[in-house]
Amino acid sequence: MSGDDGWYEAAFVVGITNALNVVADGLGAAVMAPVEPDSAPPDVAAVFAEIRGFYASAAPGGALGGGEIPTPFGIIAHDAAYLADVWAAVKRAFTDRRLTRRLKTALAFAVSLTTRSAFGTAFHLAELRRLGVGEGGIREIIGVTQMFSSYTKIADTLQLSSDMADIAPVDRTGVPNAGAG
Repeated sequence: MSGDDGWYEAAFVVGITNALNVVADGLGAAVMAPVEPDSAPPDVAAVFAEIRGFYASAAPGGALGGGEIPTPFGIIAHDAAYLADVWAAVKRAFTDRRLTRRLKTALAFAVSLTTRSAFGTAFHLAELRRLGVGEGGIREIIGVTQMFSSYTKIADTLQLSSDMADIAPVDRTGVPNAGAG
């Protein structure tokens, strides 16, 4: 990718975060029971083990709150192939690349706050804490999120158009490495 790769990474995190939040908030355990890790078929159990390992590796002490599987993964685990695909996307989105996992988690927390996702807000807040972000850092993320959300609401209410259109011309060359997997 080019100098825009950080933006593509951030956009990927936003999309994946929204996808997980939709599943968790829209189909939470009250609507659709998650697959229980103890009774999961072998292909689902293997993905669950990866999920536990990924979130445990983020924690200074090592474990995702007792090793539970986050709600959206448990719900989509009824389709093992879909679970594997979604997990691969989440892992790719949140792995350190140009942006750090900590920054991506802060972005996911901000997305969850602005979309009022109960699951996402609680989950990404816990992840921020596991990644070593203190209360001051969390308050800063909340403050920045609140300010941008407020400015966006004001602009929407006043039906303002962007005055930044001329800053960067539209790049019509396409997405870099679109065919790369």
